[in-house]
Amino acid sequence: MDMRTRRPLAEAEITASLYFWWLAFLRCSKDYWWICQQNGECLDFRLVKVWQDFGNIFKYQCFMHWWQENGAKLFDSPQIEIEFIKQLGAGLELLLKSDLVIARPGMICIAIPEYLDTVQAQTIIWEAWQLARIRGKHYHVDAKYQLFDLCLRSKKTLIRSYKSLALAVSVDHSEHSEPIHKWGDFETGRYLNVSPKNNIVKKDTAQSSADKRNAVRNIFCQAKDSARELIANVEVGLFPCKDPVQSCPRWTKAQQTALDQAVIDGQWHSKSWLEKEHAFLLPNEPICLEDQEDSSAEQIMQRIDSLNVTFLTPKRPAKKKPKAVADA
Repeated sequence: MDMRTRRPLAEAEITASLYFWWLAFLRCSKDYWWICQQNGECLDFRLVKVWQDFGNIFKYQCFMHWWQENGAKLFDSPQIEIEFIKQLGAGLELLLKSDLVIARPGMICIAIPEYLDTVQAQTIIWEAWQLARIRGKHYHVDAKYQLFDLCLRSKKTLIRSYKSLALAVSVDHSEHSEPIHKWGDFETGRYLNVSPKNNIVKKDTAQSSADKRNAVRNIFCQAKDSARELIANVEVGLFPCKDPVQSCPRWTKAQQTALDQAVIDGQWHSKSWLEKEHAFLLPNEPICLEDQEDSSAEQIMQRIDSLNVTFLTPKRPAKKKPKAVADA
């Protein structure tokens, strides 16, 4: 494959990975937003450590801008989680640590065919280096921040949790004239289809319909709780993880008072919060409100649904059941 096609492909692979959602959930943290406003002044050393490593993630225009500056140093070997293609084009090949007799820590090792002329080799090597700045270092070492190992079933709840929290925020901050402003937990959960088996149909009795509404409400609330658990863990450098996080003081009395006022003033969540998150995460997919029946929040939910998420692809394809042999 020609090297020129690899850079956008690398970007697509990263945004389809769990690293993309690591940052998405971190940006959902009110405390992380506030420590960025406070320039790292915080009583919780765990949050301070994450801030020192990840930096002010709210100053970047988009996810890939942040990744290019920080991805490699935090997530040392993203190719462990991203499908890694060693062939760069023109015969060049990236060598992994396992390919070398002697390890070369801190080095990107490339095999160069002898038949390449100098100019061609320089061009390909430069493009490989540019790709490495996006993809991360191309040898297997322990990353500073590592993904937790979750089963596929648990991974499938991550995006639903994010969408549930994000849409709930949008409903809470919508204009009174917007249809979604009247949505409760059931309507929001039904829109997100959090429980397909509890979709109400015409033949349902009144009691059955009521039971299904309660089930949808409960599942939607569980998804929001799950998002909060993920956020609590990502604040201390763990993802995707829902383990209980020991609470401790984070702000002085003056800081807490200022934070509460900032929230009241709409500096944290506001009507435009989800649009800003969408612009950061998916800058190449602008929202159009002209001649659109759906609100911006609904459009963003649809964009998230259309994302390619390779981490939800089973590592081993399910075995097909043998077809029954028909009786002769």
